[in-house]
Amino acid sequence: MLEYLKGFNLVTASLATAILLASVGTVQPQDLPELVKRQGYADTIFVNGKIVSMDDTSISSEPGSVYQALAVKRDSIMKLGTNAEVRALATDFTIVYDLNGRTMIPGIIETHSHIYGGALSYLDRFGIKYPPNEVIITPQAADNLEETQGILRGAIQEAVKTMEPGVWLRVNMRAHPDNPSELDMWGDTRRLTTRRTIDEWAPVNPVVVRPGNRGTINSAALDILNEFLPGYSDSIRDSMHMDEIGVDPAEIGWVGSVEMGVIGWELYAEKVPLNILAQALKLRSEAFAASRAVTTFSSRIQFPKIMSGYATLAELGQMPIRFSVHYEVHRRPSNPIETRQLYRKTGVLQGIGDDYLWFDGVGSERWDSHIPEACLGDDIVAPPHIKARETCPKSGDLHWDTLKNALRAGWRLKGVHSVGVESTRRFTQMIDEAIEGTDITMADIRNGMFTIEHCDQIGKGSDILDLIKEYNIMISCDPNYMRTFEALVRDYGEYNDPEHLRKYMLPFKTWIESGLNVVGQNTGGPGPFYAEWLLMTRAYRGYIWAPEESIDRVRALKLYTSWAGRYVTKADKLGTLEEGKWADLVILNNDYFTVPVDDILKIQSLMTMVGGRVISLNDRLAEEWNVTPVGEQFNIDLERVEATIAEAKKAVPWVSGLEGDN
Repeated sequence: MLEYLKGFNLVTASLATAILLASVGTVQPQDLPELVKRQGYADTIFVNGKIVSMDDTSISSEPGSVYQALAVKRDSIMKLGTNAEVRALATDFTIVYDLNGRTMIPGIIETHSHIYGGALSYLDRFGIKYPPNEVIITPQAADNLEETQGILRGAIQEAVKTMEPGVWLRVNMRAHPDNPSELDMWGDTRRLTTRRTIDEWAPVNPVVVRPGNRGTINSAALDILNEFLPGYSDSIRDSMHMDEIGVDPAEIGWVGSVEMGVIGWELYAEKVPLNILAQALKLRSEAFAASRAVTTFSSRIQFPKIMSGYATLAELGQMPIRFSVHYEVHRRPSNPIETRQLYRKTGVLQGIGDDYLWFDGVGSERWDSHIPEACLGDDIVAPPHIKARETCPKSGDLHWDTLKNALRAGWRLKGVHSVGVESTRRFTQMIDEAIEGTDITMADIRNGMFTIEHCDQIGKGSDILDLIKEYNIMISCDPNYMRTFEALVRDYGEYNDPEHLRKYMLPFKTWIESGLNVVGQNTGGPGPFYAEWLLMTRAYRGYIWAPEESIDRVRALKLYTSWAGRYVTKADKLGTLEEGKWADLVILNNDYFTVPVDDILKIQSLMTMVGGRVISLNDRLAEEWNVTPVGEQFNIDLERVEATIAEAKKAVPWVSGLEGDN
């Protein structure tokens, strides 16, 4: 029995002695159920539950079949049925979990989450000082630009007084609570500071100032990065969309998220042993499984160090959750000429991998970005000084040429950031340019089911919906980006009819009912089902945004389960609870399908299982079962939940006259 448990990779042998065992009598071979004859007895069974399969993959509001019990054999679901049907598959060696009426659903598939970023914070558990040579300060912005610049100057000057030359200074600015969106705007529009200005404040220390997705570095930092990564400055010039307005990003020290990320993931982590990095990634994944009810995630990987860490973890057979990877290693700053041809040199890797780590294509974050940079084109009008902020991809750009060459080489395009309606059109134009003169057909493109991300202002115009359907593009969209609506109204509201702007406010209901392949992202919030709650309420920061586009809770969950299986190219194995599929499931502390809408925010996973292995087990459920908890413990922050609900109750429709839509 102990040998069995060792192979099952649960926590300790004590779990087996403490768990409730199935009560079965001696069974003669001729009386064995057919399933047992073919597969052997179940390893684990769950009984007395509400097991919602989510196997209705249509756009209806029906979740599909509901069962009492479920049996697991090795890494897959062996049987779904009544308690009696499933208990018949148990023997004395079968572990039996009594759900006591609790709800079980498929594990959440997170289609766009860069969870590896948090792994570096776990390195100290292995005795590695990280960051190795850095001071971090977090000054808070004022509610206006001039005062904020003064705060920044004072904070940097004060910090470097006690720093040795060569020590890095990272300035993570915090937004003013009364004006939270302005700090991002000042950073995104290059108004906060410049390389030469920081040089005056900190002449001998490398400095990176990060107010948001964009940041600024000084000359000392730029020199180090150009030496460490030859071509760093050239790469910034080619990737940051600044040629059209005559700005040299390297000259002003303006950098994007990846150009800042390379400091931590390549420069700082250069000497971190891969086996230790792998264990840090493992811990981060286990925490993600516990806190977000996630059993599979998908993300771009933009640095070789990250890829090497996951490859090491996979080689050791220790991937705790599944990872569908789209490669974006071309974002690692290097010679732009070489970058454009990178994926023609690697060979096509999609499909390579195992059940826990596999390639699904090539991605690009820099194809488009959020407001103020979102590529909206003529669909949303504004004066030239506002339209000049929009960074629209075009033939000859680094990311355009890189994706085009990757497509020609046979790569699938996955996870391409297309935030605005015009950038989506240009994505299809790039595809047309790539296949011209090749033997690649439109049928090949449609079969590839390329994906674009975020979708903040794609909208619901019939032309763009028809185009997305024509190319069979899947859209992966995050309801958390309702936060961009404030910027949309701020920058474009004066020049566009409100009813027109409403069309560009994440119209999930229209997308679904128009037949688009759409899945969800969930990058924040107080609990694992915050995104689903947003999809139902449309309430964010005092407004109910386009309430006519709200969807019901079942379809909201399909975006993260049954439909998301297609996104990670494993619909035959993931996304629903069906016999023969992987045993990736979560047990909830409350019934997602019946609780009041606001109580959905309070739901969390009590157990997360991946491929038949328990990755996390909450201490409350462990106590009930008289077993040892598993993994990092997570409990909902109820105070934060109540604050979110209170704010939502005060929300009003953004456009007057729509009170009836509440």
